[in-house]
Amino acid sequence: MRSVNRPQKITLGEMREMGVRGLLVYCSDYHCSHSTAISADRWPDHVRLSDLEPLFVCQACGTRPAELRPDFNWDKKAAAGSRINPQIGHQA
Repeated sequence: MRSVNRPQKITLGEMREMGVRGLLVYCSDYHCSHSTAISADRWPDHVRLSDLEPLFVCQACGTRPAELRPDFNWDKKAAAGSRINPQIGHQA
């Protein structure tokens, strides 16, 4: 697997300071384009979105890492069935 140099993203604490508690998770393979919305409550404030990206693998195509972004509409919708799940502790 090739190494991807990604820029550092904001911390979850910085995101929460803006009143956002949810994450949008996108498969990084544009051919696949699966996505889901999840709660970020399980991770502490000091964790960066870019630190979490390698922990997610698309359950549809197997691509890793995912693309994570703050979900500014997190409180307006419920997360539906996910096809992208965190694989905590399973680094590729």
